Amino acid sequence: MLDDSSDSLKQFRFDVVDGRVIAFFEIENGIIHQESIESQDSFEISGNQITHREVKSNGIETTIYIDENGDGLYALFSESRTDDSGGSGGSDDNSSGSGGDDNSSNNGGDDNSSSSGGRKSFEFEITNGVVTRVFEVKDGQLRLDPIESNEVYTLDGSDVIRTEKEAFGTEIQRYSDSDGDGRYQRVSEQWIPDSGSANGPRPVIEQPLLYFSTDDSDLIAVRSDDSVKGGLGADSFVFRLESGRTNHWRIDDFHSGDDDRLVFDTGIGLTSRDHLASFITDLSYDGQNFFVGFTPDISITLVGVAPASISWDYVDVLS
Repeated sequence: MLDDSSDSLKQFRFDVVDGRVIAFFEIENGIIHQESIESQDSFEISGNQITHREVKSNGIETTIYIDENGDGLYALFSESRTDDSGGSGGSDDNSSGSGGDDNSSNNGGDDNSSSSGGRKSFEFEITNGVVTRVFEVKDGQLRLDPIESNEVYTLDGSDVIRTEKEAFGTEIQRYSDSDGDGRYQRVSEQWIPDSGSANGPRPVIEQPLLYFSTDDSDLIAVRSDDSVKGGLGADSFVFRLESGRTNHWRIDDFHSGDDDRLVFDTGIGLTSRDHLASFITDLSYDGQNFFVGFTPDISITLVGVAPASISWDYVDVLS
């Protein structure tokens, strides 16, 4: 029997396709970590029990997981090891899982750099056509992203739509799984003003902002938690403040020679370039990147941009 309290708090999830385990995850304290599957690993599925055997240099390690209540989350039932001398040991754990569902869209895979080219990834747990839980993929781990009271997630074909009600309107984000691996990336966001609300600071641009680039001139959403890169054409990188979090923006390919622009549509009431400039506390260049600091929580890094190639002529202030 397992008496280790840390083991009793752990749960496990398995992604099964055609009767074969293609990925499995350890869940502890709300953090989901994907475990690697090596060539020497094998899994046997029998009802609500999964047996994992791993060939070691000194024998075979066997771990049995069990899903007692059929919710898709497994508890560690026993562990044993058989070495060259024939010895073995066993253990048992009575912990059980909660939450989760076999209808989850999670299909394993690598971390967010594999399927999204460095962009931030998400997984959605979908039960009977309803998004029940949202996970952010970070450093190969799934972190639960609680659904707030002002957020609604819906399905539009194979895409997921997030609608968030703000003070002066609605923000809509679209997530898509382009390669079908169960990992979604944000593809666009759109601000829709509330015509019935009182006048006040709010974003100006109502067209969708993209999280990816095309061969045309694009409106690119700048988020501090995602890779920001334009493409061909004259791209406009649009900054919007996210309340309650740090906003350290980084743009990987701003090119003034392509007529790219920095567009401040923050929604906080900026009125001009001079107004924006009054908040700057730091301008620096490290030989490769140009840095603009406003507060300890707000900054911009332009990768590969020299001071001589950037000026206020490439800056628009809308709100």
